Amino acid sequence: MDLTEVYNGPFNAPSMVCPVGSDWLLWFEALNRYVILSPPQKAVLDLYYAVEGDAETFRQLLLEGANWQQGQALEAQRNISALLQEVATSPGSLPIAPPVAYEEGSFAVRQDFQLGNRHVRVEGQEKGVLELLCPALAHHSIPATGTADVVFQLQKAAGHLYLYKNGVLLQAVPEQDYHYITGKFLMHIIVAQHQIPEAGWIGTLHASMVVRRGQAIMLTGQSGQGKSTLSTLLCSAGYQLLADDITPLRADNLELGHNPSAVSVKTGAFDIIGRYFPGFRDLPEIYLNAFKGKVKYLPLPAPVEPSYPCQHLVLVQYQPGVKARLQPVAPSVILKELIPDSWIAGDRGHAAAFMEWLSSRRYYQLTYSRLEEVVPLFNMLTHYP
Repeated sequence: MDLTEVYNGPFNAPSMVCPVGSDWLLWFEALNRYVILSPPQKAVLDLYYAVEGDAETFRQLLLEGANWQQGQALEAQRNISALLQEVATSPGSLPIAPPVAYEEGSFAVRQDFQLGNRHVRVEGQEKGVLELLCPALAHHSIPATGTADVVFQLQKAAGHLYLYKNGVLLQAVPEQDYHYITGKFLMHIIVAQHQIPEAGWIGTLHASMVVRRGQAIMLTGQSGQGKSTLSTLLCSAGYQLLADDITPLRADNLELGHNPSAVSVKTGAFDIIGRYFPGFRDLPEIYLNAFKGKVKYLPLPAPVEPSYPCQHLVLVQYQPGVKARLQPVAPSVILKELIPDSWIAGDRGHAAAFMEWLSSRRYYQLTYSRLEEVVPLFNMLTHYP
């Protein structure tokens, strides 16, 4: 491969490394973990592997080659040990759910959706169970008649949730870990809409996407920094929404795919979104959880194409009263926010494609307070006059 180096290193070595800007992105296959290092950090790690982890030799070479003091060498050694401990520590797996009988006739509540040319049905034992999965898809609802192409069933039993697709168990988790179920469900909704199997996706990125002139711009950042709000407001200025919060990345053409979910708008953005989308005020409020509180789901028109290329990744930071600024930033600034909350398939092929894709993007940081100042900056990214 051109950009991604396969490591044949010793214990705990990364399986692949890739330059991204002036930094390095490392992938540790055993736990599907990504780490970003600066050039000095990678040089120290390479030295550690070269001496096969011999602590005394490692420290001596640091003192001789880097002209460090004893304390600096010890600190570098501690940092390397901490890094290797981090990538060797599993984030933990979900408890094994107790087996339950699959009872097809027990799903008394159903809701049907039309996603492209696919008729999708979601069934549950009670309305409250379906509300975990369906509120962001309400604008795709159709009468629950006929035969569906894909049927999802959510079963609640023994303190666990069981998600089935066409009668086959997809995932089972304790009730408090329901977000794993919603994530798996959304992935398979995307699979159904695009008619591309799960293996045909590199993963899903924690980011929103807007499109103009055939080009997508990725908006990423910490929760509460205005990704969804800004992407929604941009749609009032001629952009189209490709995905809100969760964006799938295709493996075949490395384009970002459409997520059919409506935009999730938090309470703090109700007023400003209502100014640009008058019908928004009439939408129902839905309580999600203690962290997100109440939201409204705003449906927006789907883009023309099912997927689009993306060259620009933008870290969004809302600051009241500031003049909008869009400036290049080191990739590591964005990737440290983007990767931990994204899901990437754990095989080498997908990991290599993901790393090479990241290595050829352009990275920016946007600080803004007013939409009117953001639009011309984004128009320049898409070469729109």
